[in-house]
Amino acid sequence: MIHHDLRRSTHQTRSILSAAWLTISLSAVAGCWDDAPPALAVGPVSYTQDQLLGLADSRRQSLAELTAFALAVADSSTDTLGAPLVAEWGEDRLLEILAAELTLEKHGVEDDMLEAQYLTNPEWELVVRHILFFSERWRSTEHRAEAEAKAGRAMEALKLGADFATTAAELSEEPGAEGRQGLLTPGREGSWVPEFWAAALALEPGEISPVTETQYGYHILRLEDRRVVSFAEARSVIARTVADQLDDPSAVIAAWMAENGHADISADRAAALAEAKRRGLTVPEGERAELIRRWDDIAYRLAATFEFRYGWRPEQVAAAALAALSNPGQNAHLSRTELSTYRSLVDARYSVDFTPER
Repeated sequence: MIHHDLRRSTHQTRSILSAAWLTISLSAVAGCWDDAPPALAVGPVSYTQDQLLGLADSRRQSLAELTAFALAVADSSTDTLGAPLVAEWGEDRLLEILAAELTLEKHGVEDDMLEAQYLTNPEWELVVRHILFFSERWRSTEHRAEAEAKAGRAMEALKLGADFATTAAELSEEPGAEGRQGLLTPGREGSWVPEFWAAALALEPGEISPVTETQYGYHILRLEDRRVVSFAEARSVIARTVADQLDDPSAVIAAWMAENGHADISADRAAALAEAKRRGLTVPEGERAELIRRWDDIAYRLAATFEFRYGWRPEQVAAAALAALSNPGQNAHLSRTELSTYRSLVDARYSVDFTPER
């Protein structure tokens, strides 16, 4: 993702085509709203026993997961669905930061040593203005070719002397680009998708990138400014780099947990998180954005595989979930297996009433 709000705007763009895209008959799910007690209900979507006839309990559970995920895609709430997992990843990252601090203390490494190491390869914060022509990778070849051609025409105009900010305001398909003239919030590594970051990092201030493709479409970037992130802001990153060179931080924090003598793993984890909080340790903003993007990328890939769309009604969600369940393709099978690992997210987000097969 470029920024999380850009991904949400991508979801909104999909709604324009959702009605035209879905041409399947809804007769297969008409029974979801008859008088028979549902055999499976996930939020507002339900299935009758007849619809699930012959499905083993494991397949019914998979259908529940598919339905819940399709509902989240339909109302653009995959971020809410994945929030508990992102929070867990954030805690894992915070424990890595604590492990590094304990390792540095063990080896007597002070901040002046860290700062000297950091200045040899500092972190950058970039200010970028861009023009975007939406064409996500699930789009047709024709759609993507058209978007790439638009980007090519914009590039030609820029080469002929067109003002970048004005061109972004006029042509960029990113919502809000007109008012901001394509200007993005300053970003660091991890804030944007890798292709976008690499293109921006290669520029000097004032330079314009070639047309750059990401999972959102085709971009043209101009670097407005760049600055070295201060050591204070980047300290936790360099601390982990140096700690990894000195020792095995995971072993160091395990030893710390053993010394504190808690009853079980969950108690150890809670004590370590409390220690990190006591020390005032936090996950850097760029890394928090990276964790959010990690889940967004997972959700985007699964939605594309199952062909779920924003803006669907419950009956459309039900039909698509049944189709995804029966899809024999290897990618669909692997994605269903992956989705099953996020079952706890489904249970936390939706009410699921499940009647086992008799």
